[in-house]
Amino acid sequence: MTTTTPNVTVKDSSQLAQGDIVRTHGMRVRLDRLSTHENYGRTVYAWAGTVLNLDEVRADGHVPMSFLRSSLRWEPGTGCMAARNDVWTVQGNEFADWLVENPS
Repeated sequence: MTTTTPNVTVKDSSQLAQGDIVRTHGMRVRLDRLSTHENYGRTVYAWAGTVLNLDEVRADGHVPMSFLRSSLRWEPGTGCMAARNDVWTVQGNEFADWLVENPS
């Protein structure tokens, strides 16, 4: 089911598309890369995305900043470092609904 309000559209996980901006947990997440897998006969959609309002998320404490780290990599002389600190995964099956910003 897709419904619309002036600023957002509600989409289920199967309807999300690359470039969509999803509002979740006080964040605006641009969907960058999709991966899927099967779980109990249902497709689970997992979108790796970029948090666009990182300063606001950090200031307001919407989520712990450690939750926004991507995979770690080793840097000689420095040690283990997060490749990125602005990553959030939007995931669910066709029963999970998301608020998606309408293009302006």
